[in-house]
Amino acid sequence: MKSLTLLLSICLWAPSFAQERLTWNTFERLTFEEVFEPTTASWVQVPVWTEELMKWDGKYVKITGYVIALDAVNAQYALSAFPFSSCFFCGAAGPESVLEVDLKKEVQYLTDDVITFKGILQLNADPLKFPLTLQKAEE
Repeated sequence: MKSLTLLLSICLWAPSFAQERLTWNTFERLTFEEVFEPTTASWVQVPVWTEELMKWDGKYVKITGYVIALDAVNAQYALSAFPFSSCFFCGAAGPESVLEVDLKKEVQYLTDDVITFKGILQLNADPLKFPLTLQKAEE
């Protein structure tokens, strides 16, 4: 009976810590529309979320990419599908190929380190932020 109770406990407990491995292809169908942003008095791109993408909002996921240091002193990083020389900041890809990494604890990384992070995926509608954020991220 103890074995059955233990097995049942593990089966119920394990899925709460499960994460889904995502690839950058998951986000390739993300499109954007231009809207006027009054706080900056400029036109900005706002993501248009599909139902397929919205199902990942708030989910615990794992994704691998290239680290881009936004502010290494304050441990602010982005994760990109491409190395820095090819990332969307340089014009070779779109904003759907990068996400902000909100680290669970402060860790230092170098640009173009290839890291697999796990955390909670957040879809952002705020045009002044990255469209995607990985919250409580850790290796």
